[in-house]
Amino acid sequence: MSNYIGTPFVNQVSPAFQQEDFTDSNFGNVTVGSTTHTNSTTLSQQVPGGNGENILVVINNVIQQATSAYTIQQDANGEPKILKLAGAPASSSIIYVVHRGIGGFQMKPPTGSVGADELAANLKSFTNDVFTGNGSATAFTLSETPPNANSVLVFVDGILQKSSSNYSISGTTLTFTSAPDASAEIEAKHFGIRGVVRRSTDYQYDAFTGNGSATTFNLSTSGATTNSAFVFYNGIALKPSTDYSISGIVLTTTFTPINASEITVRYQI
Repeated sequence: MSNYIGTPFVNQVSPAFQQEDFTDSNFGNVTVGSTTHTNSTTLSQQVPGGNGENILVVINNVIQQATSAYTIQQDANGEPKILKLAGAPASSSIIYVVHRGIGGFQMKPPTGSVGADELAANLKSFTNDVFTGNGSATAFTLSETPPNANSVLVFVDGILQKSSSNYSISGTTLTFTSAPDASAEIEAKHFGIRGVVRRSTDYQYDAFTGNGSATTFNLSTSGATTNSAFVFYNGIALKPSTDYSISGIVLTTTFTPINASEITVRYQI
């Protein structure tokens, strides 16, 4: 009778470790491609990582030592499920295997253990898609699939569009309720997930006033990039790279803001 005590293996939640029962007659040759494994049998469950220490093998009430007494081999599907004994078990042997699993893989990573280096690039910065309207097209293809329409800021000629009222998103398709004008500049800025070491509780906010000659402005905090900051000129959103760039703490506009104009920047670090 099988006995269940814990978690069998990675990504399968169970109240128990699974036990499999065998006799010596269950062991023989197992052929995978051109390789024949002697004194072997195929387990019903994968052994995590192909590591023999992740299972307990007992023959006639004697615990066997991983590596020296048995090893784990891959089956025809490339799964670590073949148990290969170092020698043929004696006649009438009673054998059982307990899948220990790796409980730690089921657990939430410790706080602070995942940093920017562990995250994919698209989880650490904002992706920016830019299109040009032609007066008739209403559908545009995004470079990646966002979780939902509210996770993307959409601008047409610098004017923020309202989700559901002005546009919808399905998969990678951005669809406007009416076609943007010919030559209209369309920008879709995806929200990213910041790395632990770069996450802040709120957006940073900097405001500047143009004087008719300056094109560079110093942000209060470093860490923002050209595509991860929202820059507005007299309330109109500017286009990354085309209208401005950020290097270190320096915001540089490609044009000269007029005297008394308002430049505001919102960003996370």
